[in-house]
Amino acid sequence: MEIFIVGVIVVALMVYVSTRIKKSAAQAYEPETIDAEDFTIKKPAGFINPINDDSTFAFEAYTKDFGTDEAKDFRQARARLRRISDSSFDAVCKNVKQSADKVLSKNFSESAAQGQRVFQLETDGVEADVPVFSAWKIVESRERRKIYELQISVLEEYKKNYVDEVAEIIESFVVK
Repeated sequence: MEIFIVGVIVVALMVYVSTRIKKSAAQAYEPETIDAEDFTIKKPAGFINPINDDSTFAFEAYTKDFGTDEAKDFRQARARLRRISDSSFDAVCKNVKQSADKVLSKNFSESAAQGQRVFQLETDGVEADVPVFSAWKIVESRERRKIYELQISVLEEYKKNYVDEVAEIIESFVVK
């Protein structure tokens, strides 16, 4: 009888812990505003922002789901933000344009707030034989003497599914 009681207690504890873990995992994919020291950005629903102190990115988020067939090792969508301090704004913009197979649109703003220059670009390209759409927002902060390069990449076959999320990330990204 004692074994039965202990077994029931262990099972109840396992159910409780499992429920808590599921709740925490679900919350990780909820929308969130990331407010860093030098920028803010919104992570849309369906994306996770992993905590990785060793990452080379100032911000990173990606979807839970992967592509299919030859894209099975790629997330359907991902966003990455780099801080660059050892290059010029013009050089960063040029490198991004040259890395693309096809430039779909581009927009440059010199009169951006707080002495910043902003370059936005949409491109089509190929990564490891997988077609990828990318939206870029490059911001030069003269005050901070840094360049911020945000890239949102979406597998071409899922581009229509993530139109709103890509726009939300691009629009919400602001350098302070």
